[in-house]
Parts: sequence; C-alpha cells; structure tokens
Amino acid sequence: MIISAFILATCLQHGAVATAEIHATQASDAILKEEGGNAIDAAITASFALAVTYPTAGNIGGGGFMLYREPEGLAWFLDFREVAPAAGHPEMYLDENGELIEESSTLGWKAVGVPGSVFGMWEAHKLWGSLPWESLLEPAIELAASGFPISEAEHRRLTRLAKTLGKDPYAFRSFYNKDGSAKDEGSLLIQPELAVTLRRIAKQGVSAFRKGPIVKGIVETSQKGGGVLAEEDFIQYRPEFRPVQKVRWRDLTILAATAPSSSGLFLSQTLGMLSDFPLASWGWEDPRTVQVLGEVEARAFAIRNRWMGDPIGCDFGVAALSHPTFIKSLGSGISPNRFTRPRSTNYPAPWESKETTHYSIVDSRGAAVSVTTTLNSGYGAKVMAPGGFLMNNEMDDFATRPGYANQFGLIQGKYNQVIPGRRPLSSMSPIIVVRDGQVDSVIGSPGGPTILTTVLQVFLNRYVFRMTPKQSVAAPRFHRQDLPATLKYEAGRLTSKVISRLRSLGQPLKKIRKLGNVDAVFRVNETEWIPVTDPRW
Repeated sequence: MIISAFILATCLQHGAVATAEIHATQASDAILKEEGGNAIDAAITASFALAVTYPTAGNIGGGGFMLYREPEGLAWFLDFREVAPAAGHPEMYLDENGELIEESSTLGWKAVGVPGSVFGMWEAHKLWGSLPWESLLEPAIELAASGFPISEAEHRRLTRLAKTLGKDPYAFRSFYNKDGSAKDEGSLLIQPELAVTLRRIAKQGVSAFRKGPIVKGIVETSQKGGGVLAEEDFIQYRPEFRPVQKVRWRDLTILAATAPSSSGLFLSQTLGMLSDFPLASWGWEDPRTVQVLGEVEARAFAIRNRWMGDPIGCDFGVAALSHPTFIKSLGSGISPNRFTRPRSTNYPAPWESKETTHYSIVDSRGAAVSVTTTLNSGYGAKVMAPGGFLMNNEMDDFATRPGYANQFGLIQGKYNQVIPGRRPLSSMSPIIVVRDGQVDSVIGSPGGPTILTTVLQVFLNRYVFRMTPKQSVAAPRFHRQDLPATLKYEAGRLTSKVISRLRSLGQPLKKIRKLGNVDAVFRVNETEWIPVTDPRW
C-alpha cells in the first residue's frame, strides 16, 4: 500500500518531522509544538514510539547512530551501536571444522549483541534535551498500554514470519492469535509488558537498563536460549562520541558518520570519484550515468569491506582512505564504456533486509537530528525479552567468518571480526547537508548495504539532477556493491536503452521491487521545510 508522504511527515513553523510510522510522527511532532521542545526531545519521543508501533525495526533491543547539528552549527555523532558481549569470540559461529553454523548469527539468542538504544537516547537527552525525560516517553507508554490499529503492512510481515518469530513464546503472545495466525489487520495491538518496561525506563532512566528486572529478564532468557549475554555487559555499555566526517562538495558540506559506520568514507570516495564525470550534462537517465555510478559504488564497497570495522581495532591511518590522492587512484580506469568484473562470484545471492528505520527532524531554531536505528534483520533475531521488546541480530554484521558473505552478501575482513566490546561495521548512513551555514536537508534510509547507495542517489537527485524534494525521494533507484556485482534496479529506473547498453558491457542486472525507505527533510527557502516519507512504503 502506497501512503502519501504527508501522512507520515509533518511540516509546520515549529519544525518538521519524517518517520516511517504515522503514530511516531504524530508523537514526535507534538513534542516540537510544546513550549521548549527541541529536535532532540522529538527524536527521543520518535525513538521510543517506533519501538512500540514499528516493531520490525523500531527498538529498545537494538542500536543505531545519531547525527545532531546544533542551531549554532556545532555537529556531533553519537554512536549507540550494539557491541559484542564479553563472552563473544571470533569462532563463536563456527563448528569444529571451521564452517559457519547456518543461521547461528541471525536467529536466536546467540545472534544478539548488547543493545544500545536506551543508552543512546539517555545520553542525547542528558546533553541536549529540554523537556523532562519522563514526558518524552509518555506517548510510547500510552501506545503500548492502550494499543493502536495493526496496519496492513505489519499484518503482512507478521504473517510471513509466523514460523520463525512465532516460535518465540513472548513474541507469539504479543503478535499472534492462539491458532498461530497473525493478529488481524485493524485490530488493536496492545503490549502490556512493553508498557511496564517503558514505565521503568521513564522513571529510572538509563539505570533501568544497567541492572534490575529488565536486564535480569534479558540475561536469563538469553542463557536459556543458548545466548551469551551477561549482566556485566549492560553495566559496561557506553555510547561513544565519534568524529563527524565533513565531506565538502561544491557549495555544500555533508555531515556524515565515521567508523563503525561506513557512511562518511563511502560518500567521500564516491563523490570524489564522480567529480571527474559530467553527470548533470549526461542526465539522470543516461546509460553513462548509471554505469559510472555503479562503478564508483562497487569500488567504494570493496574498500569498505576490506578495511573497515570498529576503529579501535584498526592498525592503520583510517583518514588515508579519504585522502584525495587515494580517492583519485581508487577511481583510476573508471569508464562509462567498461564494466569492471569482480574477483569472484562463487557464492549465493544474498537476502537483503530492509527492516532498519530512519527519522529526520528539524526544529524551529534550525537544529537538525538524523537518526538511523535497527534490529538488523526484520524483527531482529526473532526473539523477545520478557519485557515485551524484540532483540537484535546485530552479531551477523561482524565478519562471523572473514572472507565469506554475510546475509547481505558482504564479504568482510579481519578488521570486523567478533571481539568482545567491539562494534560491528555498519551501512547506516544518517546525513545532514549544510549550505551557507544552514541545514539544507536531513536524509537517511534503511536497507542493509543498499542504505549507502540509496542515500547517495537521493543526494545526487537533489543536488546534481535538481529534482524537487518529493522527486528526489520518489525517483527509482539502483544498487551495486563489489560482490555480487549484479546491478539491482527498481522499475522505472532503467530504460530499455540503458538495459541494452549495460548488458552489452557485461553488467549483470536484476530487477527488484524496491530499494530503501527514505525519510528526509528539505529546506526550500529561509523559513519553509518539506518533510518527505518514501512513497514506496
């Protein structure tokens, strides 16, 4: 079902909000309307509301990235990504022969990393929040306790996952009828256990996620289910402040996340390589544009997968990967008339989760928040804590077996191995675009590795191909990574002329239904903002 962008996004003089779910948008927007409410307050409300109303990706049991630009221009990157438990180790998903145990890093409690979402929201509020913490959680508590109608999309997702998600007793009680069918579309989804959890977090703050009933319930259930989480993991967790990567491009500055996100590096490399090509003159539909863009995406992915991970484990100067000299050498030999063949294609095509979520917020003072948060796969590891919230399967984002593909087809290296306390490499790419000292757009998307290419292409649509905000988000997209080398494209993105040309160059092609689910805010003049939610969903 296609929903109008303006159902899920709101725009008034008090600011602008775009999220993936209507109740979360309304709750966040109401915070902006309150006297003293700012973008950070609205982001915290959106985060907890999404944990209730968008369980496939919104979360308490996951993690994410927040980019925040203060009204005065100072920018921050808060990393509240999940971490590997203290009992984690590089071989934890391998059998005695060194072979990967199927689904061990994607399904069940062993796939769960230490969640960071509550810690991240608390840290943001402590530094920049204005309204009382408890008041920011009230909308989520009300939605959990009183319920909200189950959407067609939610019912469809729950039906599809009945055989996996429905195996978990707590998830079954929350989402399924006694006969095993998903709760009906339009019926109220009431989540009393989650309401209790949210009330504890509202009253106790971050302390509720360091020790006490919530943590004990997680750890005991994890141990019974073969997981390795311990109470000490929650006591030791800390969100991290990372450098903000500033990518200069023409008259714009793109604020992006650094490692363990691959966002800043990917954008600096792809935009740097693209600077040698006249994309605007060629045009959005030209086969040369598609071919060159696919080539730069693939080369940037190759660097990402080989060299990136938690920065604490890097034994080289990461900044060198963004140096103009390196980027120039990386783009050497790219031609609109040549397809670069991959090193190998000897592995199955991956299944790609789209079940991360992003929200973009700007307040009346011009402060901007760009947040991407995730359980990794849809509904995470398909297990629920006794407190009524789903847990992530973020451990699969590590190189669980270096040199072999994960669920997204990404073949990653030693810098992204499972090490206790480390954070896995991520494709999450929240960005803020600044022009003339003011925020010009806030952009992000779900989609696994396709997040990177989605955000890049929306940016290019707006700032190279001069599309309107709605067109920039709605325009069909494509994706290419290093391995597999197949260029995946949405209906309407490639004309028959482009398809014929790409095939003549040897480029493998695959048509797919949709890529990404962008929630963005664009400035159209000094005082007006246009929020846009992706029409694909």
